[in-house]
Amino acid sequence: MRYCFSAFVSSVCLFGAAVAQPLLLQNATIFTGGPEAELKTGSIVIEDETITAVGAELRVPNGARIVDLKGAIVTPGLVVANTTLGAVEVNAGANANDGSGAKSTLTSGVDLQYAINPQSSLLPVARSGGVTRAFVTPTSSGRDPSGLKFGGQSVSINTGGGLKVIDVSQLGVTLNLSDKNIGRGALFVQLKSAFADVRLYAKRASALNNGELNANDWTQADLNALVPIVRGEKPLIVSVDRASDILNIIQLSKDEKIQIILSRANEGWVVADQIAAADIPVILDPTDNLPQSFDRLASSFKNAVRLVDAGVKIAIIGPRAGHDARLLRYHAGIAVSHGLSRQAALEAITINPARIWGQENYGAIAVGQKADIAIWSGDPFEPLTDLVALYVNGEEQSLENRQSILRDKYLSAD
Repeated sequence: MRYCFSAFVSSVCLFGAAVAQPLLLQNATIFTGGPEAELKTGSIVIEDETITAVGAELRVPNGARIVDLKGAIVTPGLVVANTTLGAVEVNAGANANDGSGAKSTLTSGVDLQYAINPQSSLLPVARSGGVTRAFVTPTSSGRDPSGLKFGGQSVSINTGGGLKVIDVSQLGVTLNLSDKNIGRGALFVQLKSAFADVRLYAKRASALNNGELNANDWTQADLNALVPIVRGEKPLIVSVDRASDILNIIQLSKDEKIQIILSRANEGWVVADQIAAADIPVILDPTDNLPQSFDRLASSFKNAVRLVDAGVKIAIIGPRAGHDARLLRYHAGIAVSHGLSRQAALEAITINPARIWGQENYGAIAVGQKADIAIWSGDPFEPLTDLVALYVNGEEQSLENRQSILRDKYLSAD
């Protein structure tokens, strides 16, 4: 049985209501997350999990439920671009951390789709922060035939509940250059050598068993995961901070003709023009402003705004831990406080993450998009604003979670 908690829709919500019933959300201030940034007074029609109309005056579909939002602010559901949500319940111990290949022999071949727990208690917590989708990325396991730190293959999930939370698996492979086992003089040479192995294997699979590859202990799963990377079919997500390293990655992407997504990029603003010219997107935490290592001496609160001003597409995240996915809107608000426009900040937590990862059917309030919609009591970047209701694939979600249950339990205790 499905329960509806929204104050706006409690009077019209039907227990177990069929998702296919058309829904009209009307009289809202809509921030679309797309090119038509804001509708002062607009409505949204949802049919079969999809947005079929957006505008000021819309035809009401036959049999539609009508919800008057009374001027509430509406945004797309929030999208986390880089997180461990669903793969890690507890960061240490308790057999509840599946965020990496751990002690396995795999590196790039690690496939995080098998690590996602659709019943994780952190999914409802993320949902209570307005999160409807997330891209879950693995951390490096420490073992690598080339001395590099490939982490494995990423997966996209939704927070809509039930057992089918995975949207797309094997989206790309992670590579951590922020935590290196080898010096830079060897690192980039070995990275090129690794790609040469993968290209040879893609051309002739027998090269693995014939001892023709530079690294002697590749696994077939690792090579298979990297073949789409060297073919330019899927992105390599590179965690890197130092400006000079970013320039080397940009050159590598040109030489190897591969897709790159930069993650962290604390010194990204220093080489923002070069990142923009290479059309490489950046996933960043706008609160990373401290020189915590020699790779991050130029860290700045202005990283996000300077990258955007240079023409770089960015996605904003908070801490990668799934426990913190609900904080996404606050980190976007911090970026706004340091000069990023509200429109750019909203795009950085909705449409941009989706498009950076190659997903075209959600992230904006527009015709043809999945009906992932967040309804707020006020400005979503303000901490005192409440999430009033959340829709994933057109279905309203419960905002109850383990934290709210415990809160209510102890507040009501004698």
